[in-house]
Amino acid sequence: MKTNPTKMTVLGSFNQVLAFIVLFFLIMYFAKAFLVPIVISGLMGMLLLPVCRKLEGWNLGRGIAAVISVLVTLLVIVGVLYVLVNELVGLGAEMESIGEKFNTMFAHGHSLVSEHFDVSISKQKEYLQEQVATWSSSAGKLLGGVLFSVVTILGNLLIITVYTILMLIYRRRIKSFVLQIVDKYAGHNEVGHTQEIVDKITRVSSRYVAGIFLVVLILSVIYFIGLTIIGIENALFFSIIAALINVIPYIGSVAGGGIVVLYTLITRDTLSIPIIVTVFFTVTQQLDSYVLTPKITGGQVQLGPLFTIMVLLLGGMVWGTAGMVLFIPLLGIFKVIFDQVETLKPYGYLIGD
Repeated sequence: MKTNPTKMTVLGSFNQVLAFIVLFFLIMYFAKAFLVPIVISGLMGMLLLPVCRKLEGWNLGRGIAAVISVLVTLLVIVGVLYVLVNELVGLGAEMESIGEKFNTMFAHGHSLVSEHFDVSISKQKEYLQEQVATWSSSAGKLLGGVLFSVVTILGNLLIITVYTILMLIYRRRIKSFVLQIVDKYAGHNEVGHTQEIVDKITRVSSRYVAGIFLVVLILSVIYFIGLTIIGIENALFFSIIAALINVIPYIGSVAGGGIVVLYTLITRDTLSIPIIVTVFFTVTQQLDSYVLTPKITGGQVQLGPLFTIMVLLLGGMVWGTAGMVLFIPLLGIFKVIFDQVETLKPYGYLIGD
């Protein structure tokens, strides 16, 4: 029996592509701790590049301009974290009233279970005490994990700060390296085209990341004003949290609003406030979906909803929460590359809006 050489060639090419994809995502998964700070630093570098160039235009050295722009951004981030922690402390002062509300809810729940399922209240409380004991035994491990996470975040923040400064300082060297690689392997004729692609990637990524920050700022103000008018305690905390979670496409807005609705369900004795909060977040989400995001970031990375959701889930599988946020601009960068390379334009068309 003769074997068709064409089929064997196609099968071999498919196997090579499949092996490359599997190996690529395995590397990304196991090298998460190394790659995530680099990607964040790269995006932050693109965001701060216009600021750094502006400072350099004022006759400041590149190193000084990079340090100033990054440190100012870091101060803003630390300021936001301080506000969140301060608000969280204020929220902790309400834990007693929240605990009383939980006790009332548990009492109603005990009565309903006892009435409909013929399980005595004493047995229900005994079961709950067993669960509490189980949770308490793992509290030490949980606290240790939280402390480890805080230390890890602070360590990563320091690494990202150093990476971003160095990327801004050595940005021309990095760009020259890419152009030299293209000149060596693709020919001198492709250098100009590659430089155009690199400039467009930097421009689009910078505007996209800046747009995300601007949307977060606008939503924080809108949420704060609305929740304050409604009469929600710790409105600033919930406004910032909901706006930051909104960065995650499609599910972020629901999750951010759901946290506030759940809080009002626990702390209020009436359903009118949770309903008002739900309506408020629904209206604000329509404003974000049809006005803010399309006007501010929609024109920068035009991605279709199908592949946005797919890359969102893929990012969560590979890099967790960080991947859900970072994979969207990364896909946008790939789309810019696809649109500029003739043989890759069909892929850019496929993932586009």
